Amino acid sequence: MSERFYHFLKPFIWPRYYEEGPPRYVDNAFLSKDFINIDGKIKEPLKSILDMIVIGYRPVTSLSIFSVLIENENRPMYGSQIGAQLEKKFQLPKGWFTKTRYYDTRIGKLLKILLRQSILEEMKVKDWKTSKEYVGYRITEHIYPTLRERILSLHRGESLLLLIPATSSSAATEKQEKRRDCPKCNASIISPLARYCELCGNPLKTNCPNCGKEMSLEYSFCLNCGTRLE
Repeated sequence: MSERFYHFLKPFIWPRYYEEGPPRYVDNAFLSKDFINIDGKIKEPLKSILDMIVIGYRPVTSLSIFSVLIENENRPMYGSQIGAQLEKKFQLPKGWFTKTRYYDTRIGKLLKILLRQSILEEMKVKDWKTSKEYVGYRITEHIYPTLRERILSLHRGESLLLLIPATSSSAATEKQEKRRDCPKCNASIISPLARYCELCGNPLKTNCPNCGKEMSLEYSFCLNCGTRLE
């Protein structure tokens, strides 16, 4: 899997650790009987909202934990193993995720929340060197295939955003071809409706689709052939 994935996420956790979220809202929702079905499961659409809140609590760490588990083919790993892998993947000093007080706040609490939300499940893991058994975690079996594909799409540089429609490569190419640059300052123009450069105010230009004459976008019709300019 791509090392670029961890490279791009690293600034969010190093050298400062700014990931922070509202776990108290998650606790409130879990503890409220109004949101629980008779079978003990959280009602929809709250379950979906909570999923987003839980991931949003520590998004970089959450996605990285999923990535590490997927790279391990979803074999269960105990918390300190996951922390050690994150230190390795992010090339961080030893202890950043595994020292007791750092582990508790950065990994331990998050694993419990993900477990509580049924995103992760517990499995017993045996350390063959010491013969000790630990509580291990893996992605819940029934959501693993979907989550695996989502994480792999992030590694490919694709989007997870709900509000971004799926686009074919041809549509993406067409959109890229329609991007405009200011002829004066070379700034990229964000708005497709802009007639003047958003940075320097210079009139933007286009070519008439009928005769090809270059025209300023301040005009609605071509001065050469009268064709309406979109």
